[in-house]
Amino acid sequence: MPEATAPAAHRRPARRTTFAALAVLGVLSIGTGALTGVSSASTEAPAPTVPPPSSSGEQQVSKEIVFDCPYAAPAGPQQISLTVSATVPTTVQVGTGLKFHSLTASFTLPQVVAAQLAPAPADSIRGGLTLDLTARQGDKSTAIPTPFTIDATPVPATGDAKLTATADLPDQAITAPGRVSFDLSAPTIALKPATDGPAESTPVACTLVPDQTTTLVSILATTAPPAAPSPGNPNSPPPLPPPARPNAVAPQEDGDYPLITPLNYVQVTATSSIYRLGATVAGNRTGVLNGTWTVLLVPPDYVPRDPSTISGVVGFRPTTATFLGFGFVPVTATVEFLPLDYRNSTLIDLSGQLWGGSRLTTHVQVMARMSNAKINGVPLDLGPDCVTAKPVSLYLSGKYNATTGGVLGTDPNSPDPDYRGFALPPFVHCGTAEPLNPLLTGMASTTTNINQAKVVEVNFGECASYSHPDHTKCPPIPDTPAPG
Repeated sequence: MPEATAPAAHRRPARRTTFAALAVLGVLSIGTGALTGVSSASTEAPAPTVPPPSSSGEQQVSKEIVFDCPYAAPAGPQQISLTVSATVPTTVQVGTGLKFHSLTASFTLPQVVAAQLAPAPADSIRGGLTLDLTARQGDKSTAIPTPFTIDATPVPATGDAKLTATADLPDQAITAPGRVSFDLSAPTIALKPATDGPAESTPVACTLVPDQTTTLVSILATTAPPAAPSPGNPNSPPPLPPPARPNAVAPQEDGDYPLITPLNYVQVTATSSIYRLGATVAGNRTGVLNGTWTVLLVPPDYVPRDPSTISGVVGFRPTTATFLGFGFVPVTATVEFLPLDYRNSTLIDLSGQLWGGSRLTTHVQVMARMSNAKINGVPLDLGPDCVTAKPVSLYLSGKYNATTGGVLGTDPNSPDPDYRGFALPPFVHCGTAEPLNPLLTGMASTTTNINQAKVVEVNFGECASYSHPDHTKCPPIPDTPAPG
């Protein structure tokens, strides 16, 4: 909240508290270039015509949206057109990631606004914009905050300024077959003179002009083709007998018969090590909801297809972390791991592939939120929405058994760079009395996959079976090993 809008009785103490904490850490000069996101104001729109696929199986997509931006006087409110473009696949397989390549947003800034934001002698402007890219499939939707960066761009002496923003959005996991569309929201734009150093821009939240379609692209998600049988694999599960005809499950579109087993009493603990903090964050124990193990049986012999699928949802309670900020300042903060749609839900979708019945691989995307921070005992009001600018992308793998559980994690020695660790993106929306994004970003964020994670899952289904009906005698969940 800007200081001018706060009551005078509360304004001065908030500034003293913040400056006392910042004085401990010194002056920082770290800029994130990420801005506050705006929830989509658009209604669901019909899918656009898909361009003919290229020989590489990709397509170029582009969408123009028009919005109103309430700039201050003397420039005043302005109507701006923004064109979002990207290269995406024509189809995507369920269980894989969808990547938006060359994601850009271009618009023309009226000369009166450019002159107001970068008055003489400034000759260029920079900053960024953030919009929501809302994924829709059937009756489900997920808003994906997407930050764009605008590099220093010259301001012409006369005429409007043409600006181009770029974004690097992580792979988006597709977990169900069908058509998936991605809609655009109005952006929040923040620009300033390129010579202003690390000082933050003042964001301007724009609103969509009514009665326009906002769908950037619509992509068909298909099921994976049948995998070749591997009878020589010693870890392959034994063939399952065909189901009895009276109880047979209705076949899927590709002819497979799904054999679905509920996974009850699955407990989870998780830890992560944050490289720049030199600290390990241990999460509270939790449970998997609606856990299932799905094996696809391929007729006519009903041989199980490899891999099978483990899925469910999980919610993690907030946990308190203690560490030394910048290596010497004691800091405590509440840390939460939330779904991409964290404003409307706290449950994270899980879906992994179980290979040979003994190894699980999964890709999970979460938002990290921080609150209740104290530096040297001095409280910092981070506000209710201090989150990473983009999702934390976790690739985990490990030994796993559907009936007993296992240990998943990152591995710094993995031949696959995605599984060697995870990056921690910059933080945005932090601070109510003062902007604190640079503080948290400089203290914790990394651009490389150097942070580590471990997850332990224990399935107490056997303990809860008829041979062990007393759940009070189930063995305790083992401690989560610390990440490497």
